[in-house]
Amino acid sequence: MIELLNIIFFPLLLILFLNNHFLFGLENYLTDKKIELFDIYILNLFIILNIILILSIFDILLINIIYSVLIFFIISNFSNWNIKIIKINLKRFSKYIFFIIIFYILSILIVSNPDLDWDGKFHWYKRALSFYQDMGYENLKNLPKYEYPHFGSLLWAIFWKTNSLGYEYFGRLFYLFIYLLSIHSIIELVQNQKIKKYLFIAFTIICFDINHFMGNQDILLFSLVIFIARYTYLILLKKKANLYYIFQFILINNIIFWIKYESFVYVLIFYFIILISVYLSKQNRSLIILLSGLVFSIILKIIFQYTYKINIDPSFQFSGNYNLAELFNFQSFIIKNLFIFKYYIFSLFKNPIFIISYFILLIMFLNKKKLMKENLIIFLLFTLSTFFIFYIIQNDFQWHVVNGISRYMFQYSGFSLIFIVDYLNKNFK
Repeated sequence: MIELLNIIFFPLLLILFLNNHFLFGLENYLTDKKIELFDIYILNLFIILNIILILSIFDILLINIIYSVLIFFIISNFSNWNIKIIKINLKRFSKYIFFIIIFYILSILIVSNPDLDWDGKFHWYKRALSFYQDMGYENLKNLPKYEYPHFGSLLWAIFWKTNSLGYEYFGRLFYLFIYLLSIHSIIELVQNQKIKKYLFIAFTIICFDINHFMGNQDILLFSLVIFIARYTYLILLKKKANLYYIFQFILINNIIFWIKYESFVYVLIFYFIILISVYLSKQNRSLIILLSGLVFSIILKIIFQYTYKINIDPSFQFSGNYNLAELFNFQSFIIKNLFIFKYYIFSLFKNPIFIISYFILLIMFLNKKKLMKENLIIFLLFTLSTFFIFYIIQNDFQWHVVNGISRYMFQYSGFSLIFIVDYLNKNFK
């Protein structure tokens, strides 16, 4: 019974933490006065996550990180608390009842199947346990693949620590919360209000697989890429980029940086396209802010690497004698890319999101519907990155392709949901 009550209160408290009355006051200073309430919730979420990230880089004890977040919440919400604000919050909260019900249903599935997969058990769980026990970064060097990015495991440890029962799966339930919130964020772009609830159910079911919640970090990257898909869409929708969306874009990308090795590829692709778009539209202020955000993320990564002397390169893929000449061998190029292509096709048919998205794209091309070319380019670059990343692997090449390509493709597959949204907005307003 106590366990059930903990699960019931979990999403309620998380939604409460998305409130920030300081941020609601910013609406008067934004470029576009029609900022969705939901965007303010997302902004607060990623402000909190970035605070946790920066504190973690200084190897602050986990309990002190939790206290810092609580202090931030108190200052940002209770400094101007009154009856009117309570009524407003209750009204806002009622909009998320359906979201919470879906969370309960899926959380029961996860809790009733608490097993971890191989990577989750032998890599990510051990890292989360190390943070949970406040053993710091020094202890990570005693673990396999200590150079893995740390942030997903840290979040796992934080929500493991904050629940009263001390069950580790509460950390993974936070992954579920982020997953559902990301699906909700992409659905909010649909203009037809009548179909939003049904789309939320459909997208949630199509994208959900309990195997994604067994400790691996792919579901976190998948969800974060969906959040970025929302803000690239909003930035590109109007030629004049809204500074609010620019800040969201920077904050989310900064978190993506710290989830897995391949996160770096996603961040570079997103920044590359948005920077070119902003530059061509001659938005100098937005361009400077974006470049500053990218530089800040890179410097933060370098400071972390230097301070803890952690090699953040994917050494497991390049261990041993790496033969650069092999990359330019024509015969090897053909054989390896054909092998990658084979498993790329297999992975497409294993992922229903891709199937639906490619079908939608085909319909739009046949009907000569105008598409955002920037979104198409981003998706094309993701596809090319699949071939590039696996092609440059030399040790155990086939093993990495067979076991890794589906997971890699799943991570960025969430971006393709933007094509479905675009199609619905053009045909079902």
